Amino acid sequence: VEVVRGKDTSADTLETIRAVTKLIRKIPIVVGNCDGFVGNRMMHPYTTESTLTLVGHGGGEAGLTISDVDSAIGPKYFGMALGPFQVSDVAGNDIGYNIRREKGLLRDPKTGQVGKNRSQGMRYTEIADEMVEKMGRLGQKVQKGWYNYDPKVGKGRKPLPSTEMQQLLDKYSKDSPSRGTKLGKDEIVQRVLFPLVNEGFKILEEGIASDPSDIDIIYLYGYGWPAYRGGPMFWADNEVGLQVVLRKLEELHIMHPGSEYFRPSELLKDCVKKGLGVQQYVKQSKRSRL
Repeated sequence: VEVVRGKDTSADTLETIRAVTKLIRKIPIVVGNCDGFVGNRMMHPYTTESTLTLVGHGGGEAGLTISDVDSAIGPKYFGMALGPFQVSDVAGNDIGYNIRREKGLLRDPKTGQVGKNRSQGMRYTEIADEMVEKMGRLGQKVQKGWYNYDPKVGKGRKPLPSTEMQQLLDKYSKDSPSRGTKLGKDEIVQRVLFPLVNEGFKILEEGIASDPSDIDIIYLYGYGWPAYRGGPMFWADNEVGLQVVLRKLEELHIMHPGSEYFRPSELLKDCVKKGLGVQQYVKQSKRSRL
């Protein structure tokens, strides 16, 4: 449970909330206040890039499919409990749609004008907007989302391929120069999870989370992160290597300057420059403030 600390929150209040959280057998993690807090804020670049990667490389008989992305991220490869499109169908695709509307990103259905906050040059695809707005594909609760669902198959929870969604993907991918090209599973993992890790660095940089292990605990217990990979920050630090993360983010930011989440965090760059892992960097910073 993310316990959000405001600027006027007292120490007694924090301790009370932490105690109550433990009473209901949850793990309290104190975080600062920002849009999405920690967990959901990091999910935004992850889900956004999953969709953009799909549209960029999907389409046609040979292109990337919805299940290709989910298979790379899910339990049989990277190890997440569910892939991003499966998660969206379970949660409800209308949730993301309403968030984009609140953020001023949606196209006005009456005027055709794009949302006031969808800036020029910003990478954006309307595939997820259209599937909700025009097709009513809200997810498992209506038996159709990114996938189809049949009450007679897997109790209505087993994702089944959708011809309608493949046709929609063909429509939105038709102008992509990478249309109809597959990506390897490792490339998919890097494209969608490195932005999530990068956001974690920015969260630490801003003081929203005080320790990388706090982010890891949030993801291990709240977001289906595979336990054997130790959480996103631990994974980046110990399994991938921060130099690899930084180099890939720099490459992707050059390719896609319209995706701000590819811009490497200053904290990440500083860790690499000093040859320190993020956990070691934060420990040293805390000692220097004593």
